[in-house]
Amino acid sequence: MMPERPFVKDASSVVLAAFVIIEVASIFDVSPSFASIFVYPLNLAISSILILTSLFGVYGVLADNRVAAFFSLLTPGVEMVLGIPFLVGALSQSNVKSVVILNGLLVTLLGLVGVFLFARTSRQSSLGLLETNAVEQRSQSEMNGYSVEVIDVTKSYVVGPVVVPAVNGLTMKVRNGEFVAVMGPSGCGKSTLLNLIGALDRPTSGQVLIDGTDISKLSAHALAQLRNEKVGFVFQAYNLINRSNVLRNVELPMLVSGAAKDHRSTRTREMLNVVGLDSMESRKPKTMSGGEQQRVAIARALVNNPKIVLADEPTGNLDSKAGMEILSFLKSTNKELNTTVIMVTHNREAAEMADRIIYLRDGRIEKEERLRSEFK
Repeated sequence: MMPERPFVKDASSVVLAAFVIIEVASIFDVSPSFASIFVYPLNLAISSILILTSLFGVYGVLADNRVAAFFSLLTPGVEMVLGIPFLVGALSQSNVKSVVILNGLLVTLLGLVGVFLFARTSRQSSLGLLETNAVEQRSQSEMNGYSVEVIDVTKSYVVGPVVVPAVNGLTMKVRNGEFVAVMGPSGCGKSTLLNLIGALDRPTSGQVLIDGTDISKLSAHALAQLRNEKVGFVFQAYNLINRSNVLRNVELPMLVSGAAKDHRSTRTREMLNVVGLDSMESRKPKTMSGGEQQRVAIARALVNNPKIVLADEPTGNLDSKAGMEILSFLKSTNKELNTTVIMVTHNREAAEMADRIIYLRDGRIEKEERLRSEFK
């Protein structure tokens, strides 16, 4: 499905272009518009002004110029307000041609549609402005060297009459290429934090900056795009599609991002080769071991070359040997590709693969442990 914004912009432009045609036809006396009720010099002046404002409005809508886009409201607004009495007057006269009535009805309806579209265009232009600000914020964050910044974040869930705080005023920063493990007892907010960082959920308050972008200022479409391009997910339960084969599972993020078929095929096979599953591309996930399924999940997480990989208990369903293979692969990905890895785990041995361990308790950071000094 195409995003909504281009359709609204195109529809607004079509409505304004229709007004240009109507007013040009009125000037040359081909077909009447509401301006036809005035004497010719005034008719000419009004129609000319509306043609100019319509054309200026088209420019404003297509170029995202908010001052010029104002005219996408001015023209339909004037046409609607004056078109209504024109239509009422035409209907009250028995000898008025039907074409005049139809024109009056058309102008009025186009005016209503134009005002509605302006409201939508204005709202989405505001979202675009917020996203532009987010890009500027991202540039600053990239200069600081952070992939993830969590700033005084809270996240609460309402369960009936009870408000349950999952994350409570948490602040943390993760540098580009850093491997961070998050540990803590069940219910301390580990998975909630990962969901917030991965833009799967929005914070109740505070800011989460993913590669410098504040997710609270993004539209749903922009959030989905950010997740697809910037973040790779590895879950304890694998979350593979059992009815599809391994190849289709791995290429899914590229399919969503609109990558060309040849590129998808080449890149997917490259990733399966990297995780040692190039001979299993036709297998269904349910016919594979837990370790193999998790490697499929890792290949899927990395197929779009994300800057950040989020792993939620990636070894939780694996035996110690398979678990160590997965951890070693995450570590090599982190070092060789400079991919930022944030991993939630209960396993101390797994956490020691990281550069830093963050301990959570009651939705807050209880303490941190630095295992390697390069990211001080």
